[in-house]
Amino acid sequence: MRWIFRNRSLSPSSRQGFTLVELLIVIVVIAILAAITIIAYNGITQKAHASALTATLSQNATLLSAYNATNGTYPADQPSAGLKANSDISLAYTPGSGNTTYCLQASGWGLNYKITDDNTVPASGTCGAGVTYIQTLTTASCPATMTSVVDARDNHTYWVQKLADGKCWMLTNLAYAGGGTNTYGDMKTLTDGTNSATTYTTASYYVVPSTTNYTTTPTTPSSATSGTSQYGYLYNWCGAMGGQATAACANATTPAPDTTTSVCPAGWRLPTGNGGEFSALNTAVNGGSTSTDAGLLTTWLAQLSGSASGSNVFGNQGNYGYYWSSTPTAATASYEFYFYNTGLGSLGQTKYLGLAVRCVASS
Repeated sequence: MRWIFRNRSLSPSSRQGFTLVELLIVIVVIAILAAITIIAYNGITQKAHASALTATLSQNATLLSAYNATNGTYPADQPSAGLKANSDISLAYTPGSGNTTYCLQASGWGLNYKITDDNTVPASGTCGAGVTYIQTLTTASCPATMTSVVDARDNHTYWVQKLADGKCWMLTNLAYAGGGTNTYGDMKTLTDGTNSATTYTTASYYVVPSTTNYTTTPTTPSSATSGTSQYGYLYNWCGAMGGQATAACANATTPAPDTTTSVCPAGWRLPTGNGGEFSALNTAVNGGSTSTDAGLLTTWLAQLSGSASGSNVFGNQGNYGYYWSSTPTAATASYEFYFYNTGLGSLGQTKYLGLAVRCVASS
């Protein structure tokens, strides 16, 4: 049989390209491969970020352990801790009660990890709200509701709130005995007034821990409205004014005292008297009354802490409240704000007496 082969060429009109279905399949395959690549890359990147956060936590946990071994406690605040991190990672250090515990949080790239004193393996999560130091508050940032804050010097706790007069007030009497941590440059030197003679020029405070209820950490400040709750400490005027040069403590004119300096935490000060901020407060929360302290008790949480003179410490406690202002009235006297259940007002008081201190935000 004879086979005959013919060379047949396809005409242009008979040639065929990719069909629409084939093109769609190719596009889908490319998209799947791209997605797999992106997912793999993101997974690797996220693991790298997580590793950076956990490594930072582990390194700083070592620093905290060394601090605890040297000092017997963990640092009171983040600046004292000396923590280290790169610019992509932020750290939030939260000390526990008495600085015997801590939680350290590292955040970055949308991730949060934490480490604690009792769990040295970093874990995903946050430490919670943490501590608000009174030194960091201003009138603008002051909460409109009663909020507990901490004095970074000694970890004592206080209520604070912006009241109707527009001022940010402590709602708990000051209970600072001097010394402590100087993170904010507000450490003061005070002398226990119960162990020294009555004096104008020594910055004294008065406290008898066995008989008076004062503010300490971790106890939450009292919110009692009876006036007989946590009384805080009492201070002579020199102590209340932060122990300025002795002449300024004893003599209001030579030299004049610096009214911006006080025993209060940094960013806080004594209120002005002889009208002034105490009077504005009374107008705002007590209707300006001079015959009752009811509004002060319920809004300002006024405490009837009494006064101190020599060995007579906390005299009239539970019946009268006396608070120092920064406004002198004579060489050896300064205005106080006083109140009891049927009266209140402002008058000059001898500077060596021990009165309570309630601070107001400076700005």
